[in-house]
Amino acid sequence: MRKITLLFFVFTFFITQAQYTTTGEITLTPGFTVQFDVDGPNDTVTMTMVGPSNVWLGVAINSTLPGMGNFGDDVIIFSSSGLKDYHMTGNNVTPNEDTNQWNLIDQDNSIPGVVTIVATRVLDTSESTDYIFSTSTGTIPFLWAKGNNSLNLGWHGSSNRGGAQGTFILSSPYITMEEFEIYPNPTINELNFEFPQNIQFAEVQVYNVLGKQILQETLKSTYPKLNTSSWASGMYMVQIVTDNAVQTKRVVKQ
Repeated sequence: MRKITLLFFVFTFFITQAQYTTTGEITLTPGFTVQFDVDGPNDTVTMTMVGPSNVWLGVAINSTLPGMGNFGDDVIIFSSSGLKDYHMTGNNVTPNEDTNQWNLIDQDNSIPGVVTIVATRVLDTSESTDYIFSTSTGTIPFLWAKGNNSLNLGWHGSSNRGGAQGTFILSSPYITMEEFEIYPNPTINELNFEFPQNIQFAEVQVYNVLGKQILQETLKSTYPKLNTSSWASGMYMVQIVTDNAVQTKRVVKQ
């Protein structure tokens, strides 16, 4: 009976975990990244796009080379017109705007020359040209393009486009709790944690964009800080674990 109970627990655990997947941060080209986080229970996907702020940025989902993808491929573009969803209409032709759009959550220009875009939408919009996200794991191709010295949507130039692979892997659900504050973000030498009231200790786990844990440390509210001077430049996931909750934040190291 104990074996059956244990197997049921393990099976239930993996079913629950499979409802949350992530690509982690995908480097499309140096200085231009994208990440997709799927939240199955809430039927949402969150996209985080980071790139140069002085040119338009585009990502085509489940699209392949040669050329710039196939007719009808789903394309997300940030330009002088804002963040919009499009679909391809053929090579060397400006894509058409879709009816359903991503919901812009945040546009961060705090790092000079860099823009970070965070947006969400439902997994299946029912629009034929929109990619249908699922909680399945696996690898899909992406295409990317960026403007030729312009934020205005137009021809990207022969060198400003390419392909990349993204792999959806299992991720942990986010459990709501009273917010920790982390600053400064971006960080250079030190990361400070502002503890909520009545929490004295927290375990902090830090992961790089490949999902490798680079640090695990227990912090006290009396000395709530980490030395980040040895971290390589880039984006990190900082997971804060208390007795009954988990909180995850993205941090940029300059």
